[in-house]
Amino acid sequence: MFQLYRLARDEEADVLHCNEVDSWVIGVAIRLLHGGKCVFDVHEHYPSTFAAGRFPPRLRPFVEAMVRLVFRLLTPVTDRIVLAKQTVSDDFHCPAERKVLVRNFARLATTTVAGSVRPLRRADEPLRIAHLGVLNRLRGWPQVLDALGAAKADLRLEVIGTLNDGSEADFRNRVAELGLNDRVTLHDWMPFDAAFQHLLRAHVGLIAFQPHVQNHVFAMPHKLFDYMAAGLAVLLPTQAIEVAPIVDATGWGLLIDPADPLQMASAFDWMAENPEATHEMGERGKAAIRNEYNWEAEAVKLIGMYQDLGARS
Repeated sequence: MFQLYRLARDEEADVLHCNEVDSWVIGVAIRLLHGGKCVFDVHEHYPSTFAAGRFPPRLRPFVEAMVRLVFRLLTPVTDRIVLAKQTVSDDFHCPAERKVLVRNFARLATTTVAGSVRPLRRADEPLRIAHLGVLNRLRGWPQVLDALGAAKADLRLEVIGTLNDGSEADFRNRVAELGLNDRVTLHDWMPFDAAFQHLLRAHVGLIAFQPHVQNHVFAMPHKLFDYMAAGLAVLLPTQAIEVAPIVDATGWGLLIDPADPLQMASAFDWMAENPEATHEMGERGKAAIRNEYNWEAEAVKLIGMYQDLGARS
């Protein structure tokens, strides 16, 4: 923390844009001691994430309350709160004009790479399912593998990322137990452009965040918009209150209970049996990225915030 303080102080910046709570503490300290402005960029539900990751259940309500108390102390001396999603707003008590909603959508360039219209899946072609990014038990790999084992359709799963909770050996063992070795591929991290090429060969983008984690309830996963930009239909948890209503209303995909492998298997089978409807879901999602849910539209808000801060200097 002292090294971070020294480095940030020596920048002599007009504004410090802080993306984590520890850097926010430093940003506020520099603002108070040396001047300048401080922006906190919020992209997690920090009270529950901090408490669940470090403390036993009986202490978590107390820890969450302490984190919120720290937020109450820091927010009045912070010039702007940038929200990556609306559901994290309630923890920050300040006038509405000091909060800026800037959602982390996909870039328009990705829809250009995807092309105008993806080819329809052939009847003899397996349904290809992609999972992009970190995977672990809390993100549902046991349920996903059980669903693959229970599904009747010919399916392929590509996991593009890493298992970050030490469960990769268990994952591979479970794949073998279920006889899925020829249907599941696990890729290591790769540049985004290469990962996006894998998405372009898939038909469905999967998110299986498990429902008992508060941060999953408030999730706005970037992979959802990457799937949409690639023209994939999506499978999304019903409990993701930030984005599930949008998916349900616009028909970009199907909502599932990710804790229920049989329900997930049924969704896989339906998509395999209905290639035209699944294809149309993906095309609607890609059109939505082009028309509204893109980073270029959100970036205007961030630039406007900095123009306003500059005018107030």
